[in-house]
Amino acid sequence: MPACTKALGQHCLHAFSQQVPASLGAFYRIDAQLQACDFQLLGMQAPMHHTYLEHYRHLDPLQPSNCLAIGLPVVSLRQGLAHHSEASGRLYQRFLNQHQVVDVVEVIAHVEGRPAAGLSLLRCSGLGLFQAHELQSLLPLHGLMQLAAHQLPSAPRDDRLQRLTPREREIAVLLREGVSNKQLARHLDLGLPTVKTHLINLFRKVGVKNRTELVGALFLPENARTQPSG
Repeated sequence: MPACTKALGQHCLHAFSQQVPASLGAFYRIDAQLQACDFQLLGMQAPMHHTYLEHYRHLDPLQPSNCLAIGLPVVSLRQGLAHHSEASGRLYQRFLNQHQVVDVVEVIAHVEGRPAAGLSLLRCSGLGLFQAHELQSLLPLHGLMQLAAHQLPSAPRDDRLQRLTPREREIAVLLREGVSNKQLARHLDLGLPTVKTHLINLFRKVGVKNRTELVGALFLPENARTQPSG
């Protein structure tokens, strides 16, 4: 992890958790595929974070692609769930409950119009829910975080992803993680026939024939997508 990323993460975690008390926290960089990476954790045990990455990331209503669709710099769990399918929201809240987490707020910093870094603050039952005035008090810190995010290594813009709608990008990221059509239907709160229609339209838009080609076209570097001849 670049030293500038680590330093920014440490400063942000300290400043935000001092401004609004939190039980746990995480700072991360957002790559060109709108995926959180290079995590720095505050108070969070590795097993919880590993379980999140392996089994619950795609259900998270506050993942970068969802926050981008909502369009706010500070997004509460309640706001995220309001823009999320009920089925996925219930599964994600079950994960939070297993770790005694009662509320989450996400702060997203943009650089040149694209999400570049994010910060999660989580509260366990002892601290209660985040209040509206507390979320409002995070806005000045968000402005400073956004200025500091210009120090981060820039993720190359990917025009293939930028041409997709936020919902299409969300579907593409889920396909990259290997979800089945049934899981996709549950996550999007749609019927299987509608999911298949979405996939057909997405394949046509990207110019591919199946999931494997879609993931390769959107997420693999050009040299990795080109098979050597001979």
